[in-house]
Amino acid sequence: MAIKISGVIIIISVVCALFTGNANALTEAAISGGTRAVTVAFSLLPMMCLWCGIMKVAENGGILNAFSRLLSPILRLVFPKTAKSGEGVNEISTSLAANILGIGNAATPLALNATKKLGCKSDGSAGSDLITFTLIGCAPPCLFPTTVVALRAASGSSDPTSVVSLVIVCSFTLCVISIVLSRILGGGKR
Repeated sequence: MAIKISGVIIIISVVCALFTGNANALTEAAISGGTRAVTVAFSLLPMMCLWCGIMKVAENGGILNAFSRLLSPILRLVFPKTAKSGEGVNEISTSLAANILGIGNAATPLALNATKKLGCKSDGSAGSDLITFTLIGCAPPCLFPTTVVALRAASGSSDPTSVVSLVIVCSFTLCVISIVLSRILGGGKR
Protein backbone atom coordinates (compact mmCIF):
# COMPACT_ATOMS: atom_id res chain seq x y z
CA MET A 1 0.00 0.00 0.00
CA ALA A 2 2.80 2.42 0.89
CA ILE A 3 4.44 1.79 -2.47
CA LYS A 4 1.20 2.63 -4.28
CA ILE A 5 0.75 5.82 -2.28
CA SER A 6 4.38 6.84 -2.93
CA GLY A 7 3.92 6.12 -6.63
CA VAL A 8 0.81 8.30 -6.79
CA ILE A 9 2.60 11.14 -4.98
CA ILE A 10 5.54 10.92 -7.39
CA ILE A 11 3.26 10.92 -10.44
CA ILE A 12 1.29 13.92 -9.14
CA SER A 13 4.55 15.77 -8.40
CA VAL A 14 5.90 15.16 -11.89
CA VAL A 15 2.63 16.19 -13.57
CA CYS A 16 2.38 19.36 -11.45
CA ALA A 17 6.03 20.22 -12.15
CA LEU A 18 5.49 19.81 -15.90
CA PHE A 19 2.32 21.94 -15.95
CA THR A 20 3.81 24.73 -13.82
CA GLY A 21 7.14 24.79 -15.64
CA ASN A 22 9.13 23.61 -12.63
CA ALA A 23 10.53 20.37 -14.07
CA ASN A 24 14.13 21.58 -13.61
CA ALA A 25 13.46 22.51 -9.97
CA LEU A 26 11.91 19.08 -9.38
CA THR A 27 14.95 17.36 -10.88
CA GLU A 28 17.37 19.44 -8.80
CA ALA A 29 15.34 18.81 -5.63
CA ALA A 30 15.29 15.06 -6.27
CA ILE A 31 19.06 14.94 -6.80
CA SER A 32 19.96 17.17 -3.85
CA GLY A 33 17.45 15.38 -1.60
CA GLY A 34 18.93 12.01 -2.53
CA THR A 35 22.43 13.30 -1.85
CA ARG A 36 21.40 14.66 1.56
CA ALA A 37 19.65 11.38 2.43
CA VAL A 38 22.78 9.36 1.67
CA THR A 39 24.93 11.81 3.66
CA VAL A 40 22.66 11.59 6.71
CA ALA A 41 22.47 7.78 6.43
CA PHE A 42 26.26 7.48 6.34
CA SER A 43 26.62 9.88 9.27
CA LEU A 44 24.30 7.64 11.34
CA LEU A 45 26.06 4.41 10.38
CA PRO A 46 28.94 4.62 12.90
CA MET A 47 26.54 5.32 15.76
CA MET A 48 24.30 2.41 14.74
CA CYS A 49 27.27 0.06 14.54
CA LEU A 50 28.54 1.19 17.92
CA TRP A 51 25.19 0.77 19.70
CA CYS A 52 24.37 -2.53 18.00
CA GLY A 53 27.76 -3.79 19.21
CA ILE A 54 27.16 -2.47 22.71
CA MET A 55 23.75 -4.19 22.79
CA LYS A 56 25.34 -7.48 21.70
CA VAL A 57 28.04 -7.18 24.40
CA ALA A 58 25.36 -6.32 26.97
CA GLU A 59 23.32 -9.33 25.88
CA ASN A 60 26.30 -11.72 26.01
CA GLY A 61 27.49 -10.23 29.32
CA GLY A 62 24.14 -10.76 31.03
CA ILE A 63 23.42 -7.06 31.41
CA LEU A 64 20.21 -7.35 29.42
CA ASN A 65 19.06 -10.26 31.58
CA ALA A 66 19.68 -8.10 34.66
CA PHE A 67 17.73 -5.29 33.00
CA SER A 68 14.97 -7.80 32.23
CA ARG A 69 14.79 -8.76 35.92
CA LEU A 70 14.68 -5.08 36.85
CA LEU A 71 11.81 -4.49 34.43
CA SER A 72 9.95 -7.69 35.32
CA PRO A 73 7.47 -6.10 37.79
CA ILE A 74 6.48 -3.55 35.16
CA LEU A 75 6.42 -6.14 32.38
CA ARG A 76 4.10 -8.36 34.45
CA LEU A 77 1.59 -5.52 34.58
CA VAL A 78 1.94 -4.45 30.95
CA PHE A 79 2.28 -7.95 29.40
CA PRO A 80 0.40 -10.29 31.77
CA LYS A 81 0.04 -13.28 29.42
CA THR A 82 3.67 -13.11 28.31
CA ALA A 83 4.89 -12.79 31.89
CA LYS A 84 2.80 -15.81 32.88
CA SER A 85 4.19 -17.98 30.07
CA GLY A 86 7.73 -16.55 30.28
CA GLU A 87 7.99 -16.76 26.48
CA GLY A 88 9.23 -13.47 24.97
CA VAL A 89 9.98 -11.58 28.18
CA ASN A 90 13.73 -11.30 27.45
CA GLU A 91 13.05 -10.22 23.88
CA ILE A 92 10.63 -7.52 25.03
CA SER A 93 13.15 -6.36 27.66
CA THR A 94 16.02 -6.09 25.18
CA SER A 95 13.87 -4.19 22.71
CA LEU A 96 12.73 -1.81 25.46
CA ALA A 97 16.34 -1.41 26.63
CA ALA A 98 17.41 -0.36 23.13
CA ASN A 99 14.51 2.08 22.89
CA ILE A 100 15.20 3.52 26.34
CA LEU A 101 18.79 4.11 25.22
CA GLY A 102 17.43 5.90 22.16
CA ILE A 103 18.82 3.51 19.58
CA GLY A 104 15.65 2.61 17.76
CA ASN A 105 17.62 1.27 14.80
CA ALA A 106 19.17 -1.39 17.04
CA ALA A 107 15.77 -2.00 18.66
CA THR A 108 14.14 -2.98 15.36
CA PRO A 109 15.69 -6.47 15.02
CA LEU A 110 15.15 -7.00 18.75
CA ALA A 111 11.49 -6.02 18.39
CA LEU A 112 11.10 -8.42 15.48
CA ASN A 113 12.40 -11.23 17.68
CA ALA A 114 9.95 -10.24 20.42
CA THR A 115 7.10 -10.14 17.91
CA LYS A 116 7.93 -13.68 16.75
CA LYS A 117 7.93 -14.89 20.36
CA LEU A 118 4.63 -13.18 21.14
CA GLY A 119 3.10 -14.60 17.96
CA CYS A 120 -0.50 -14.55 16.88
CA LYS A 121 -3.51 -16.35 18.25
CA SER A 122 -4.76 -19.53 16.56
CA ASP A 123 -7.21 -17.55 14.42
CA GLY A 124 -4.36 -15.39 13.05
CA SER A 125 -5.27 -12.27 15.00
CA ALA A 126 -2.92 -10.45 17.35
CA GLY A 127 -3.21 -11.07 21.08
CA SER A 128 -3.40 -8.30 23.66
CA ASP A 129 0.31 -8.46 24.54
CA LEU A 130 1.34 -8.24 20.89
CA ILE A 131 -0.96 -5.25 20.36
CA THR A 132 0.44 -3.53 23.45
CA PHE A 133 4.03 -4.28 22.39
CA THR A 134 3.37 -2.86 18.93
CA LEU A 135 1.92 0.31 20.43
CA ILE A 136 4.90 0.70 22.75
CA GLY A 137 7.18 0.14 19.75
CA CYS A 138 5.46 3.04 17.97
CA ALA A 139 5.80 5.30 21.02
CA PRO A 140 8.75 3.88 22.97
CA PRO A 141 10.09 5.38 26.18
CA CYS A 142 13.48 7.05 25.67
CA LEU A 143 16.02 8.33 28.21
CA PHE A 144 18.90 8.94 25.80
CA PRO A 145 17.66 10.04 22.35
CA THR A 146 20.97 9.27 20.65
CA THR A 147 19.48 8.97 17.15
CA VAL A 148 17.70 12.33 17.45
CA VAL A 149 20.88 14.00 18.72
CA ALA A 150 22.94 12.40 15.93
CA LEU A 151 20.44 13.53 13.28
CA ARG A 152 20.42 17.07 14.66
CA ALA A 153 24.24 17.13 14.73
CA ALA A 154 24.43 15.78 11.17
CA SER A 155 22.02 18.50 10.07
CA GLY A 156 24.27 21.22 11.51
CA SER A 157 22.35 22.10 14.68
CA SER A 158 24.25 24.48 16.96
CA ASP A 159 22.86 22.67 20.04
CA PRO A 160 21.83 19.13 19.07
CA THR A 161 21.07 18.14 22.68
CA SER A 162 18.60 20.97 23.36
CA VAL A 163 15.60 18.68 22.77
CA VAL A 164 16.65 15.86 25.11
CA SER A 165 14.40 16.83 28.04
CA LEU A 166 11.41 17.29 25.74
CA VAL A 167 12.01 13.90 24.11
CA ILE A 168 12.18 12.19 27.52
CA VAL A 169 8.92 13.74 28.75
CA CYS A 170 7.05 13.19 25.49
CA SER A 171 8.25 9.63 24.95
CA PHE A 172 7.32 8.43 28.43
CA THR A 173 3.97 10.23 28.28
CA LEU A 174 3.14 8.66 24.91
CA CYS A 175 4.22 5.24 26.14
CA VAL A 176 1.90 5.43 29.15
CA ILE A 177 -0.97 6.71 27.01
CA SER A 178 -0.39 3.84 24.55
CA ILE A 179 -0.53 1.24 27.31
CA VAL A 180 -3.64 2.75 28.90
CA LEU A 181 -5.47 3.02 25.57
CA SER A 182 -4.49 -0.53 24.67
CA ARG A 183 -6.09 -1.79 27.87
CA ILE A 184 -9.14 0.49 27.70
CA LEU A 185 -9.94 -0.29 24.08
CA GLY A 186 -9.99 -4.02 24.62
CA GLY A 187 -6.39 -5.11 24.49
CA GLY A 188 -6.68 -6.46 28.03
CA LYS A 189 -9.64 -8.68 27.13
CA ARG A 190 -8.01 -10.62 24.30
